[in-house]
Amino acid sequence: MNNQWVIVVFSLLLMFALAVVFYPLRKKKLIVAALAPVMIVVIIFGYWRWGSWSGWQDYLRQDARQQQVQVMLKSIKGPQELIDKLKAKLSTNPDSARGWYLLGRLYASQNDWQQSHDAFARAHQLQSDDEQITVNYAQSIWQLNNRQFDDKSRDLFNAILKKNPQQPDALAMLAMNAFMSHDYQQAIDYWQRLLNIAPPDSEDAKAIRKAIAKAQKLIGESLMNGSKKSS
Repeated sequence: MNNQWVIVVFSLLLMFALAVVFYPLRKKKLIVAALAPVMIVVIIFGYWRWGSWSGWQDYLRQDARQQQVQVMLKSIKGPQELIDKLKAKLSTNPDSARGWYLLGRLYASQNDWQQSHDAFARAHQLQSDDEQITVNYAQSIWQLNNRQFDDKSRDLFNAILKKNPQQPDALAMLAMNAFMSHDYQQAIDYWQRLLNIAPPDSEDAKAIRKAIAKAQKLIGESLMNGSKKSS
């Protein structure tokens, strides 16, 4: 159904509603003539303000944008061409944090972590309070450091959690960092927080429970080894 049909249907419904409302007053033509324009304006304004008209318009605009994106993607032969087009856009608009973030994501999809890191660093410089930019920037640092944590990546993930204690990427990365550092209880604490926000029957929840069980087993083994040494 296009925009014109919506207007036609709405007009017919409006005429029917007015006929029902004013039928008891059909003999009082002056009253009907005075009230009809007011009722029309009120109904149209009310539908536009509280009804679905603005939502329908938003849907049409979003649908048009999606169609434009689909047409553009079909014209692009591969990721490198998309990277080149985005770089050309950024050469004329270098202060677009979103543009640098998208460029970083494209490089990450190609496992080009140096270029990805540089793009995310630029995006973070422009918009350091953006959660997703910070997450990807920290992850690119971790990737460049041979998937090892350093003070900078840890500080970034901790800063994210201070603002959003339920940020799943930061919780998962810090749990991994704690586990690799043999701080198994800290890792369990992070995974428990992550488990609280994961769908109970999801694959993610199952993987988290397995990780918690493994960490608990290692804690038990560590305690047993400690008791043997002391005896």
